[in-house]
Formats: sequence, structure tokens, C-alpha cells
Amino acid sequence: MVQAQDPMGPFCQSCGMPLTKPEDFGTTADGLRQNDYCHYCFQDGTFTQPVITLAQMIERVIPYTAQATGMSEAEARKLTEETLPRLKRWQ
Repeated sequence: MVQAQDPMGPFCQSCGMPLTKPEDFGTTADGLRQNDYCHYCFQDGTFTQPVITLAQMIERVIPYTAQATGMSEAEARKLTEETLPRLKRWQ
């Protein structure tokens, strides 16, 4: 059984992607590294998809989570549905 837990960070506060390399991080308007979000979610000081809903983000992340972790899509869905709502962007 998969249970939500606070992942070891840092990780994106929008999609949950682990931030392990400098190029993983998003950027501020002045081009500096933004420590809370990945480059897929946040570039140049703004969200790349500013109107995406939590439900849409969950659907978008499930295949990546399954692939990265070796989980089934059902397990990835459960984990994602429990984890993403707790991230900074969705509070």
C-alpha cells in the first residue's frame, strides 16, 4: 500500500518533482534560481501554466510519477492525490 509522506526535498511546490540539479529549478523574473518550483512549472518569475487547476496538475503528473518510481498508474494516482494538495501552490 502506498502512503503519502513528506518527500525528501527539495521538490517542486507545484508538481512535486524532485529538484536535484541546478537546471531543475525555476527562475525569478531577474533570472535567479527560484527554490520552490521546477523549471517546468515556473520560469521568469511566473507559473508556466497559471490557470491549471489542482485536478489538472494531478492528471498531468500521474504518468511521470509512475514512470519515475516504477509504480502502477493506480499507485501513482493515489500518491499524487494525497501529496499534491499539501504543496505550497495548492494551499
